[in-house]
Amino acid sequence: MMIPNTRKQLTIFYSTMIGLILLIMAASFYSVLSNVIHRDERHNLESAGQRAVDEWLNQSPHPKDAEEIREQHQADRRRMEWEYLQSDQFVVIAGPAWTISAYSPEGSNPLLEPSFQHQLGAYGDKSYIHLSRASANNHAVYAVLRLMTGDADNHTLLIGEEVTTQEHLLKEMKLLLIAITLLLLAAATVLGYVLAGHAMLPINHAFARQQKFTAYASHELRTPLSVLQLSVDILEEEQHKLSPIHQTVLQDMKEEIERMTTLTGQLLTLARNDSPLQSMRQEAFDLQHSLSFATARMQLMANEKNIHLQLNLGNPAEAFTCMGNSEQIDQLLYILLDNAIKYSAEGGTVTLGITRNDNDTLSLFVQDTGCGIPEEDTPHLFERFYRVDQARTREHGGTGLGLAIAYEIVSRHGGRITVTSALHQGSTFTVILPEAKRTLRQPI
Repeated sequence: MMIPNTRKQLTIFYSTMIGLILLIMAASFYSVLSNVIHRDERHNLESAGQRAVDEWLNQSPHPKDAEEIREQHQADRRRMEWEYLQSDQFVVIAGPAWTISAYSPEGSNPLLEPSFQHQLGAYGDKSYIHLSRASANNHAVYAVLRLMTGDADNHTLLIGEEVTTQEHLLKEMKLLLIAITLLLLAAATVLGYVLAGHAMLPINHAFARQQKFTAYASHELRTPLSVLQLSVDILEEEQHKLSPIHQTVLQDMKEEIERMTTLTGQLLTLARNDSPLQSMRQEAFDLQHSLSFATARMQLMANEKNIHLQLNLGNPAEAFTCMGNSEQIDQLLYILLDNAIKYSAEGGTVTLGITRNDNDTLSLFVQDTGCGIPEEDTPHLFERFYRVDQARTREHGGTGLGLAIAYEIVSRHGGRITVTSALHQGSTFTVILPEAKRTLRQPI
């Protein structure tokens, strides 16, 4: 599981970095293109608008009364030539109360329409804006520039032009950039996955050699350990003839041999689980039977420490069916119960139970009233050879592999395992497994 996950993480990392680079490049290109187009639009409007302001000021004398102002405005409207306007440009010169004093030809001037005047009011005094006009067959966009004429009556000149083509170009360019970015990202993801696979080849070879060595060493150690165990058993029959010191040494040897036997068995289990050729036998089985079997198996160990081992099976009339390997689930329960009993004080309680969730999963939980686990150690509990307390773990015969094996078993069954703990209050290990088709327990 580790090698494929590492390759996947490398691919995700490379794809994310390349995606960010492509996104920044596409956004920068679009921003530059948009700024260039809008800058040219504004430059054209400012050039024509300034000429219109100059013409307005040059043809506007300074009247002395309101009647002369009215007459002069009418005269100005007639005298404005607009020869500098392009075919798609239009102008309106209005007073503070939107009293129109001059405008370019009405047939091509959308600023005279009420809808445009409403949009202008929504933008307030903004100098450069984009307005739109939608019809049944067309959607037009106009760029409008607002200039102050600087005359005595504070007239405002609005000059605009249709920029529908430019806006359509920007929209099409945006869609094209998005499509190119996604296409390049997909290609980069595939290429990154391939390159990550090539980069992982030396690691794959090293990991395979480590697996072979672990499996071979664990297997080969079984024979000498069995011989040592047999020798110690024979010596134990004659230990009454030994001195107290020799009896102590014999007991220490027995404990270390048992610890080494457990360690080699766990290493062999991990090596088999790591092997991609190792297939898991799949069958439907009732988890209630597994829980009952594990409780009976661990009852003697619990009695030795005066620990109350209780079992909660939920509804006895309904089966809790899981698809997988029942022997591995038995090993999982043994590991969790063994830890719970070892790290619980005498007179404590260990609870093993099962519940059904709403999302077609089953929850197995092992709860103890032991010493608890520090919060900083919780994320590392399922790492191989990790120990919360080195001295305490060695005192109880731990190897740091039990929970790693539990994690591998749960992963192979498509589930997950979590732990919640509080110091001096206890810990709860929860295993969530997918549930097979629900069936009612048949009466015997």
